[in-house]
Amino acid sequence: MTIAAKKDKLKAVFCGIVLEIEDDEPMTYRHGGIGIGTLNGSHVKCEWIQINGEQDMNIIFAADSFKGSLTSKEANEIMMQAAGDVYGEGEYHMILIADGGEGTLAAVQSGTSGYECRELCVTGPIGEPVRAHYLIRGDEAVIEMAEASGLPIVPVEKRNPLYATTKGTGELMKAAIQDGARNIYVGIGGSATNDGGIGAMTALGYRFLDCEGKELEGYGKDLDRIVTIDDSGVMPELSDCAFTVMCDVKNPLCGPNGATRVFGPQKGAVGKIGNELEQGMAHYQELLCRYSGEDISEVEGLGAAGGLGAALYVFLKAQMRSGIDVLLDLTGFDHLLEHADLVVSGEGKTDRQTLNGKVVAGIAKRCKKAGKPLYVVSGCLGSGIDALYDAGVTKMKACVDETVDIQDAMAHAKENLYKAAKSIFE
Repeated sequence: MTIAAKKDKLKAVFCGIVLEIEDDEPMTYRHGGIGIGTLNGSHVKCEWIQINGEQDMNIIFAADSFKGSLTSKEANEIMMQAAGDVYGEGEYHMILIADGGEGTLAAVQSGTSGYECRELCVTGPIGEPVRAHYLIRGDEAVIEMAEASGLPIVPVEKRNPLYATTKGTGELMKAAIQDGARNIYVGIGGSATNDGGIGAMTALGYRFLDCEGKELEGYGKDLDRIVTIDDSGVMPELSDCAFTVMCDVKNPLCGPNGATRVFGPQKGAVGKIGNELEQGMAHYQELLCRYSGEDISEVEGLGAAGGLGAALYVFLKAQMRSGIDVLLDLTGFDHLLEHADLVVSGEGKTDRQTLNGKVVAGIAKRCKKAGKPLYVVSGCLGSGIDALYDAGVTKMKACVDETVDIQDAMAHAKENLYKAAKSIFE
């Protein structure tokens, strides 16, 4: 708890008792960055006071993107500007937010140092070479599958997950392992694929054989042709590796809520293509159950990234974790939080769904545990948000209300966010 007089005439400091000042002029003071009163005499009771006059604010900015209008970086920069205009100079920290999809590497680098970025040429989602990156620090590596197997890489007219592969993602993992990584974090959002992760596994030495014993390439079309899984040639280093999957998707591998039916259409898996892929995925799931000796049909998250979640879980024994929780760990959020006066987050819309593993909920949980205030500035506020106050949110502000035309709100997203952020700080 910090109370700082905005004046450079402090005379004495006594913890928990009396602060003496040199004159009787009013002085504003703040508690954790929140204006709470004015000193109008020569004495004031306080719990703790920082000597040296005005206390610079220490604020963490960790807003998600405002879908369709502002990136995480843009949103954080706007709110930092608003804070600077209200509080003046301070110690401001920005953590970019990503859920394991596109932007994960940049988000990790925004909050911590020491990672080296490696670039290499890998197999793209439709077999063409692409340049991709991974981060490494000591024995720790961070992989973003969107770098190698992401949907934006594939032109709309070429999107057909029957002919898409995660092989490039596996090649990134292989390179990181050969580079000395043993603790590997894999963000699996934003994929162009629906191959069940077999492409990635072939890069690590797994072989998927058809009825004639021929090795399959590792595309979506190969799923229903797999008869045998051969692990005799896998990288020996895999036994020394620990894998963590950054994933906020809860979908199982197959069925109406599975990889193909829910996420396939945006990748081109519609009509006959969708039916063929779902049939192949159901066959693949049966093989995985036999291979692992576990019924994986109801395991949450295995349908993420067109089934890559299932391959990582079964073949690499990966731990499935919330993307925001992993990101906050990797960026050293808890260490920053120890010294912070305030945390500021936000998203496009905050409503009852926010508590279901989304960014704000993950940050609120940590702020509540640390006893730090959390302000949330969002595009709009929906129903069911009262529960967020119990979850750790201190204050919420909407850029616009739900009656405003969405296109107009998005067109003026920057100025709306600045005004809302400045208002919540004042």
